[in-house]
Amino acid sequence: MAKLLYERKWDKQRIIDLFSVIDWLMRLPTELEKRLMEKVYTLERNVTMPYVTSAERFGIEKGLLQGRQEGRQEGRQEGEAALLQTLLARRFGTLPDAVRARLASATVEQLETWALKILDAKSLDEIFNQD
Repeated sequence: MAKLLYERKWDKQRIIDLFSVIDWLMRLPTELEKRLMEKVYTLERNVTMPYVTSAERFGIEKGLLQGRQEGRQEGRQEGEAALLQTLLARRFGTLPDAVRARLASATVEQLETWALKILDAKSLDEIFNQD
């Protein structure tokens, strides 16, 4: 069906709107939905993707790699901050908002330093005041 819509020159938004109505009426099993979306993305790339020079591909790939690395770093920071917040709350009770804010804005290195102090610290001050 999606192939037909592209062949008939339907624009992307119109196709999305149609799929929204179909999703509202019935839900596909997860595996079928994944296969459908893969085929739709492939069709879309083949239909709408203009020729890209090797220089443009290099720039795109470099940008994507850089974005993935930044995403991984951000994900790591968020994960470590969440884990440290859980451990601190378990050890010291409810955390003040200032501590939560500090955890959310900390670097991965700061979070790792603070995490190592949890085992020996007798208070939150001992963890955060010796930076």
